[in-house]
Amino acid sequence: MDWNDPEQVRAYHRAYYLKNKEKILECNKEWYYKNTEKKKKYRQKNKEKMQAYEKEYYQKNIEKIKERKKQYWKKNKEKIQKIKTEWRKNNSALVLQHMATRRARKIRAIPAWLRKCPVEKRRVYTVYLLSRLLAKADGIERHVDHMVPLSDGGPHWSGNLQILTKEQNLEKGAYSCPKLKKQMKLNLKEARALHVKAA
Repeated sequence: MDWNDPEQVRAYHRAYYLKNKEKILECNKEWYYKNTEKKKKYRQKNKEKMQAYEKEYYQKNIEKIKERKKQYWKKNKEKIQKIKTEWRKNNSALVLQHMATRRARKIRAIPAWLRKCPVEKRRVYTVYLLSRLLAKADGIERHVDHMVPLSDGGPHWSGNLQILTKEQNLEKGAYSCPKLKKQMKLNLKEARALHVKAA
């Protein structure tokens, strides 16, 4: 074997990992539990550095990560649903708190110039109504999704809403394309100019 050839080295390590997978995972698990406090301290000390690294890694490997999550979700769908249902039962107070926080975040995310606009309220209501009607028609659960998530500064505005199936929405998570985010700001600016003109 040529140790200077990265492909051969990678293949060797991969074969070794597959041959000793259980043993390696057990060692990693043991090390992780032994060094939990050390890892926590390091993370707190280097919070910004870690966040920057994770963000960069995510951007570089976004397709790979999405595919891995998708495969894991497909393999463990029932298990995940069961865990989530059980957790909601045992943490009903937290669930209610989360719902209240989300409602408050939505209200804060409505652009100030649209808060009292009856046309906008009707548009948002129509999107949610359409989501329910589609779910009723074909039995597939739908979610109303913010294309640019509220957590990423997206507005709670009809122009930022889309209807996705539950699986599509969970797969998408809180990711938003930087180009879409930029376009959303321009769309909102344009909508504001039209709103001011009409008023």
